[in-house]
Amino acid sequence: MPHFRSRHLTSLLNKTSNFSPLVGILGHRQVGKTTLATEVSERYLTFDDPAQLNMAQQDPKHFLQSHSGRGICTLDECQMVPELFPALKEWVRVHQKPGQFLLTGSVRFSSRKQIRESLTGRIITWELLPMDLSEAHDSKLPNTLPQLLASRSLDLPLKACSYFTPQTFDQALKKGGLPGIFAVRDASIRSQRFESMLSTLLERDLRLVLQTTLGLSSLRALIMNLALHQTRPIEWANLSRIARISVPTLKKVIQAFEALFLIRLIRTEGTEQKPVLFLEDQGEATYLAGDRYDSHTQLLRFLYANLRHQLHYRPELCGEIFQFRNRGGACVPLCFRVGKSVLGILPSLTENPPVESLATARSFLKTYSGSKLLYVHSFEGDRLIEPRIRSLGWRYLV
Repeated sequence: MPHFRSRHLTSLLNKTSNFSPLVGILGHRQVGKTTLATEVSERYLTFDDPAQLNMAQQDPKHFLQSHSGRGICTLDECQMVPELFPALKEWVRVHQKPGQFLLTGSVRFSSRKQIRESLTGRIITWELLPMDLSEAHDSKLPNTLPQLLASRSLDLPLKACSYFTPQTFDQALKKGGLPGIFAVRDASIRSQRFESMLSTLLERDLRLVLQTTLGLSSLRALIMNLALHQTRPIEWANLSRIARISVPTLKKVIQAFEALFLIRLIRTEGTEQKPVLFLEDQGEATYLAGDRYDSHTQLLRFLYANLRHQLHYRPELCGEIFQFRNRGGACVPLCFRVGKSVLGILPSLTENPPVESLATARSFLKTYSGSKLLYVHSFEGDRLIEPRIRSLGWRYLV
């Protein structure tokens, strides 16, 4: 299989299957859930198969009974069978043996009431993110962010990634991190796959979490607009006017998009606290927005797509991602927190950050005691400006 790669989530799945009867893998369509599930389980069933879907709907208790007891059984696209979950709740109450069922879904289980109420406290759920560069190049999960967060200063020796090439940056943004799509070399076929996937998400999957009369063209125009304006604070009134959707309805649709793993809302801290939105897969974002991103946004969305994995797949760190912004104009668009340690990322288009941007750095460092800030650029330079401020190329982080 040309797009097969080892995934950072594999070890966490194996570990939790040793003590939980139910384990879940959620994530964007085409993110690699099925491939990963078949790798770690003995049997695989999908509810895209009408026969399996009908059996689970008609007699969920018998369905579970007939597929239990012979190693881990994957039940793919579980969000399509809410009737199954009350039976799963009762099944694991009686049969508590670890590693019975692995549930996968491209819709957040918490967005469907019947599923949420049945599974509370009975399942360990993991989210599979689009691949970062380390996964795409079959390398280990980088540990750079945790090291920088744990250190009192930024004066640490960092090694550049081995898979850095002049084309790496552009290809990562153009193709994204969905294994079934980014490995397609023909751009026209890759575009067809993005379009087919979006149609499935907006025409079928969305209806599972939101009853709406909005048509495909309106929904597609909205997600395209969100792609164009990602990384910026959401202005609900302006977005409502452009999309021609009322603000209350718009907020429900945005919530549904997040439940489908199309987008991710990032909390903003500081005196300006409007939420910020990113698309989950930056290849999908490029397909929707084309080449209409400026250079600063290009660098920011690359860093978002490739840095968050380092905390996401280390759940013991309880890491957070947020944006810092104040009314005076200071903005640190990508911030990471572990405990009381905070690290800010400021994309820079030059190796030596402009003097005026240091005011933003000072505001950020003053707000968060003991915090640190990185200016990150696309060049090869690496310079410690102060013990808590460093300027370096992105290849040292990913």
